[in-house]
Amino acid sequence: MSTRAPQARRGAACASPNDGPLDQALQWLVLLWSGEADASQQAAFARWHGASAANQAAWRHVQQINDRLGSVPPELANTTFRQVARRQPRRGALRAIALLAGTGALAWGGRELLPWPVWAADYRTGVGARRALVLADGSRLTLNTDTAVDVRFDVRTRRIMLWRGEILIVTGHGAAAGGRPLRVETAQGSILALGTRFSVRQEDRRSRVAVFEGAVSVEPRRGGAPLRLSAGEQTTFSAGGAALPSSAEANALGWTRGELIVEQMRLDAFLRELDRYRPGVLRCDPAVAALRVSGVFPIGEPERVLAALERALPVRAHYATRYWVMVRAR
Repeated sequence: MSTRAPQARRGAACASPNDGPLDQALQWLVLLWSGEADASQQAAFARWHGASAANQAAWRHVQQINDRLGSVPPELANTTFRQVARRQPRRGALRAIALLAGTGALAWGGRELLPWPVWAADYRTGVGARRALVLADGSRLTLNTDTAVDVRFDVRTRRIMLWRGEILIVTGHGAAAGGRPLRVETAQGSILALGTRFSVRQEDRRSRVAVFEGAVSVEPRRGGAPLRLSAGEQTTFSAGGAALPSSAEANALGWTRGELIVEQMRLDAFLRELDRYRPGVLRCDPAVAALRVSGVFPIGEPERVLAALERALPVRAHYATRYWVMVRAR
């Protein structure tokens, strides 16, 4: 039997060959909690768990869910899974778990501990993937690697919630837009589009915004004066305020073409960027962190990039496993 996450079966979450370890771990959790896993599926779970370090790390992560659901009566959990997940196999199961855990699927407050919004998002990409969409208002939305967004349009406003990752937006202006303001919301605040083309990246405890056409207004979540950014400017902001604008990086949108373009970037910073496009963990030994990297690299082939670094710099990539790599001095 395959070691992938379970296929749809009497309410189990439906897996896709493109699902990542975290998706698969969640789907295994849904199946095991449903009470419908037979002996062969339990054996398949054991094989999946032992197949890679990434699977094991993902399973440890979703154990937080068990901690939160420990006080829920099994009968209630099973009933909720069967009724909700049967109607909507993937998202229904996610929302059922969120309901049982009492987290509130769209609450920013719990997103760092239990990322329900990421798992239940309207649009998502896996690690190393990109996706381009045209929204109902004519706006064009491009998702970078490991990104999750919700889109909420109503008669008064247009909202895009960026739960994780990075997006590029070209705002729509036609009749479908209806004069409604368009906002991108992150954990740290919101960005009001003023007829523009701009990117937003959710980072650790801050958001990054770069404007390429038009302008935006950056509004930190805990108040403070809005910051206007014009074409060619970028900033980072926390919930408490925004940094002064700086020049937008010329190569910031290389990812939309499948390229990581850098000039004299420190090796440790470069590997952090490359790490976004490959599963597992990629680390840099401090002894070689200050080496400089320049070039155009294919983000869809991170192992080729590591091989190129070995040829260009006095370093070697040491593979503890396929998913755990440390770049050290040669």
